[in-house]
Amino acid sequence: MGFREVKGKVAIITGAARGIGYECAEALAAEGVEVIIADILPEVMESFRKIKEKYPDNQGWAEIVDVSKEEQVRNLIEGAVKKFGKLDIMCNNAGINGGEKSVIDVEEQDIDKVFNVNVKGTFYGCKYAGRQMAKQKSGTIVNTGSWYGREGHANSALYGSSKGAIHTLTQAFAMEMAPYGVTVNAICPAYAATEMHWAYVRKEAAEKGVTLESLAEAELYNIPLHRLGTGKDQAGAVLWLASESGAYVTGQLINVNGGVFFS
Repeated sequence: MGFREVKGKVAIITGAARGIGYECAEALAAEGVEVIIADILPEVMESFRKIKEKYPDNQGWAEIVDVSKEEQVRNLIEGAVKKFGKLDIMCNNAGINGGEKSVIDVEEQDIDKVFNVNVKGTFYGCKYAGRQMAKQKSGTIVNTGSWYGREGHANSALYGSSKGAIHTLTQAFAMEMAPYGVTVNAICPAYAATEMHWAYVRKEAAEKGVTLESLAEAELYNIPLHRLGTGKDQAGAVLWLASESGAYVTGQLINVNGGVFFS
């Protein structure tokens, strides 16, 4: 296999019905990776149909999965291994935001909802992918973090702390998996052109009494590369990490954010 080649590898991408997860899966499929995509949203089935239409040789599939349920994540991963005999790439991408709330206004159910998906879901993905990858002594795990998990933002403590937990999990797990030749990293996006992001912008625009267009332009002003991120941007990092060219990178929180945050 070539230094940058990933053709024939098997990948699972969670949170892939739309947005970053879907675009990442599509980009992997374009490089010959067999992709299994999962999401709690039923539209994940249609999303895979689109991938299959473009790449008819792809042997992956879609599953409706709630990543906060351990058994469902275990079944997803075991199903992939049963068919292909291996798992090369695990992208723990599923996540939700916590809404804009001050810490003093956050309710217990808010914490449970966000941490169940973002933290538990990533833990379960790491746990069962890690078990398989330890057996085969190879593999790449990529978790979706956030610059909000690296730097505090007012009224985003809930979401940010869940991503901070993912960052610490990533680094600790990288040390645990290193003896097996398995790498574990996190990608940290910032402003991304996803439905989750646009829902936040629409809400903020309504609250401030400004147009969506004006708020979107203000965001671009804060991005040195002057555009929102895409799933393909994230996929570029995943493809690198999953190939031989990225095999010596582990335990890293990799900024893929257009220059918004450097540390």
